[in-house]
Amino acid sequence: MKQRRLFILLAIIAAVLLNNGLQLLQEQVLDWPFYFDSVFTITVGIFFGWLPGVITGLLTNLLIEVIDGFQGLTWPFALVNMATGLIAGLLAADKKRYWTLPGQVTMILALTAANTLLGAFIVNVVYGGLTGTAPDILVSALLLMGRGKALSTVLARVPINLVDKGTPVLIIYMIHRLIIFRIQRKKDPLGGDDY
Repeated sequence: MKQRRLFILLAIIAAVLLNNGLQLLQEQVLDWPFYFDSVFTITVGIFFGWLPGVITGLLTNLLIEVIDGFQGLTWPFALVNMATGLIAGLLAADKKRYWTLPGQVTMILALTAANTLLGAFIVNVVYGGLTGTAPDILVSALLLMGRGKALSTVLARVPINLVDKGTPVLIIYMIHRLIIFRIQRKKDPLGGDDY
């Protein structure tokens, strides 16, 4: 039991550092309209449960805030990253159902919906609709088209979150399938006579 707790603690620390590394890479080098701050929050939630996922999400955003010099831009979004860990952990708890293609689609849609709605809510309430980040270009375009502020902040975040959350979910799924395939192949190197 102690070894498992230590392993989970080390996984959380590694995930927080990797999330922040990806976020800094995105901000400083890539400048894509994605966040990349929850890739390993999702991973921890899937493999270790909702509570480690929530803790990873919280610590990720708090560390980003420290790295950014306490500008106040990222800590409100800790709620979004915590929700990501919660959803990943809860949906992956039923391992048999989760590791199916419908389970992956459910995970992607749930993460996209939660991140879109919570993120848009925070942007509207805390920042008045704009944060100075890449999604604001799409928000501004939607506002110019006559859409309301709340709807614009939601619509701008749907495609971004779909890619941002869907990509790690699918990568984890493909790696898992590859590992299962290799394990089965080692057990039966000739592939069996199932057909």
